[in-house]
Amino acid sequence: MSRGRPALPPGAWISVVVLASLLLMALLAPWIAPHDPLAQDLANKLQGPSADHLLGTDRFGRDVLSRLMWGGRNAFGGVAICIAVAVLLGVPWGTIAGFWPRYVGTVLMRISDVMIAFPLLVLAIAITGSLGVGLVTSMVAVGLVLAPNTAQLTRAGVLATREQDFVASARLSGVWTPILLVRHVLPTALRPVVIQMTIYTGLTFVIQGALAFLGLGPQRPTPSWGSDLNDAYSQILSAPLLILPPGLLLGVVVLCVYRIGDALRDRMSSNLSPDNRKENDVVVA
Repeated sequence: MSRGRPALPPGAWISVVVLASLLLMALLAPWIAPHDPLAQDLANKLQGPSADHLLGTDRFGRDVLSRLMWGGRNAFGGVAICIAVAVLLGVPWGTIAGFWPRYVGTVLMRISDVMIAFPLLVLAIAITGSLGVGLVTSMVAVGLVLAPNTAQLTRAGVLATREQDFVASARLSGVWTPILLVRHVLPTALRPVVIQMTIYTGLTFVIQGALAFLGLGPQRPTPSWGSDLNDAYSQILSAPLLILPPGLLLGVVVLCVYRIGDALRDRMSSNLSPDNRKENDVVVA
């Protein structure tokens, strides 16, 4: 009996549904949000859940549910910007370093080592301060910080793949180098990178929330999960339940992303030989 690919576990499908639902709610926020996320009602500030405000109101009387729905647009959009920067910069960086490892690759990897030596969040804050405060600049900064790790992971995959027999055969056949890389090397070499991107996605949600919490993300009164968490924290003594909606939402999103990443890793590893599977696990770790 042939061995097929393992089916995705129920937890992964649930995670996909949850993330898709949150993304859809964020995209449709202008039409389905029950209130204007910027509208203030100081007479009803710090109210608990009610029929009119399902998750209550914040210190300015703004509807918490509406702000979370609108904040999802910044959250998902910011993560997309960050991952795009990390991939578009890190994959070519690592590909060049892995395919020509002797001189060019050595220089590129030393540059990545210097960048990785700095703490991730500290370097992201420094770059954000240099580029200017805002959603786009902060997420570009995080993408730049993650690019060296992406480059090193890509390089490891390219180094392992370039020695395979099918790559040598393509070389002997006179395949043009860019086509060789795109069609033969990268589809195999990028498997660990795809898995790692799910880890970076969850990490980026956390970093984005932390930067917004510190005032380095979308500027108030723009809805943002991190800034809303900061506002709720400042009122934790007078309204302790206010911190739960943004905190739990951020935690659920990260948990779902990591659950999907685990399922992808198991699914991709099932297509590898035992030796390559061990090597792949080492690279991803």
